[in-house]
Amino acid sequence: MTPIYLLSLGSALVQPPGIFLLIAGIGLLLSTLLGWHWFGRTVILLALLGIYFCATPIGARLLLQPLEDQYPALLQPISGKSAPQAIVVLGGGEIVDPGRAIPEMANARTLMRLQAAATLAQEVDLPLVPSGGAPSFGAPSEAATMAALLRKSFHVDNPIWLEGKSYNTAANAKDSAALLHQHRIRRIYLVTSAVHMPRAMAWFRHYGLIPTPVPCDYRMGQAAPLSWQSWLPRAIYEEISSEAMHEYVGLLWYRWRTRQF
Repeated sequence: MTPIYLLSLGSALVQPPGIFLLIAGIGLLLSTLLGWHWFGRTVILLALLGIYFCATPIGARLLLQPLEDQYPALLQPISGKSAPQAIVVLGGGEIVDPGRAIPEMANARTLMRLQAAATLAQEVDLPLVPSGGAPSFGAPSEAATMAALLRKSFHVDNPIWLEGKSYNTAANAKDSAALLHQHRIRRIYLVTSAVHMPRAMAWFRHYGLIPTPVPCDYRMGQAAPLSWQSWLPRAIYEEISSEAMHEYVGLLWYRWRTRQF
């Protein structure tokens, strides 16, 4: 099994619902194989409660809000000596369908990021750097798909420099930094989803860039007063909780890789 597939497996097992299914499986083994019935059943119950809590609005918000609120929205471009010199927009994934005339299409996450980048590009005359590698062997890079959308759908005429090799956030930062270094650029606008921004900012700073965050694609609106509906489980909140947990694990991975514990 290749490293990228091992990373996918590991990611699935450390975020909901995978982590809770793994915990429930451990509880089942403790109960059936070791005879620790009370302890094993308690572990299974805790796993079920975890699945339930992450599927509620209040659970999803408690996980999501510290990430999305870390960097405020950009209200107006920066001017002066500290003004960024390029706009980097990170890919959020593609939908690949070989049966279509154009098999690669950006998903909703990527489209939201492109919209934010295009809006900013209309206000500042700066080059854009779409960052993202090929989703599968032989397919065009995600960056190429993003560049085509910026031109055709968002009518952006700014210069576009493709970074089409990276396959994760760390590589986005490393490869974008190498590309921008060729143009003697360090200060950038960094466009990505609000939940992803803390991890993206950490990696881009690590590789020597000075990013100004441009968060977008917020997953939840303003917090509503608590009510009985706050405790009703929905699949969409399990998805949001899973995405937030993915980011927390990614931040821990960043700290381990950069030895910042």
